[in-house]
Amino acid sequence: MVRTLWTADHISRVEKPTLTTQPRGGYVMADVQRQLDRVVSLMRAQQPVPAIGTVGLRRARFKEGYTPESVTALFDNIAEWQRQLNIQHEVYDVDTADQQSDDRSRLKWSREQQVWVREIAFTTTRFGSAYEVDQVDDFLDNVLRAMGNGEPLPNIQSAQFHMARTGRGGYDAAAVDHFLDQLERIRPLN
Repeated sequence: MVRTLWTADHISRVEKPTLTTQPRGGYVMADVQRQLDRVVSLMRAQQPVPAIGTVGLRRARFKEGYTPESVTALFDNIAEWQRQLNIQHEVYDVDTADQQSDDRSRLKWSREQQVWVREIAFTTTRFGSAYEVDQVDDFLDNVLRAMGNGEPLPNIQSAQFHMARTGRGGYDAAAVDHFLDQLERIRPLN
């Protein structure tokens, strides 16, 4: 299992971020906090954190929200920390025989496949057929974790997402379904 050695400093900087606010037009604070909670749970489990995008964040039209610049800067910092940890901290199994055996049995997903999943950006809609953002994001995290660990992908045919409540917004269901159809057809390198 690939582990990322997150420090207490990393975790505290995400748990208690220094984000600036603006009276209108910023990102909805609850949406940002939901993303940060996901990041903290991955960090506490010493798991890699996939790149976080701002595509699914709603704008607060008439309320105070986080400035897009401060949120983007924090998300970029998290991605940079992950990149640095990937370079600096490679964890090796003490038992090399087990490691070699594991390497032979591990699936090899290409970097391009992983980037494709990590960088998928679904359009959000408040009306029509849309899936809950959290559920789709959690599923994508599981796919990326499986790819990173050299494991088979989660069962895509059994993936089910609740429909977003009208007016609340969610990922366009047709776009998500199309992506899942494509995901089901990709194969590991070995």
